[in-house]
Amino acid sequence: MSDMLSKVIALLIAVLLLYIFPVENMLARQDDITRVFVLNETTQFVDSVRNLGYVTPTMYLQFAEVLSATGNSYDIRMEHNHVSIDPLYTDPAELTSFQHDYRTNYKTTYTDEIMEALFPETSQPQTDIYYYLSRGDIFSVHVVNKNKTIASRVQEMLLMTELPTKRIIVNYGGMVRDENN
Repeated sequence: MSDMLSKVIALLIAVLLLYIFPVENMLARQDDITRVFVLNETTQFVDSVRNLGYVTPTMYLQFAEVLSATGNSYDIRMEHNHVSIDPLYTDPAELTSFQHDYRTNYKTTYTDEIMEALFPETSQPQTDIYYYLSRGDIFSVHVVNKNKTIASRVQEMLLMTELPTKRIIVNYGGMVRDENN
């Protein structure tokens, strides 16, 4: 009886070592490849926006479509930081009343407002919609997967525990150059 038990245990260990762990390793490498792909596409999208100084619905939809080709669903968050520097005057109508000081104003626009500008809820379709950014603004995109990848499901099965959903996390951004002007 103990001889039979040891053969069953040896068979289970052999199956684990020869089949399941290599498959798990291959799937983990697939997650790494997907992460690099998402980073590459995010970099191209953000650099395009930074160079052009605007976002169009077509640009955003193409970016989202390319990311969905990986087989995962993603939460795409955009952030636009606009900085303006305003000189301080005691009387704004009089230029000689300059106080030799400046006020720095920060305005941050998030994904919801950008999406409302790109996809307004009007009855007629519009093709010339742009969300403009100014030279010197900061534009960034944060991409996180919403679903569990196959590798995380296999690892959960092997470890018999709950793993976090977020495995593909990409952040990229920079200053808008607006090279069209």
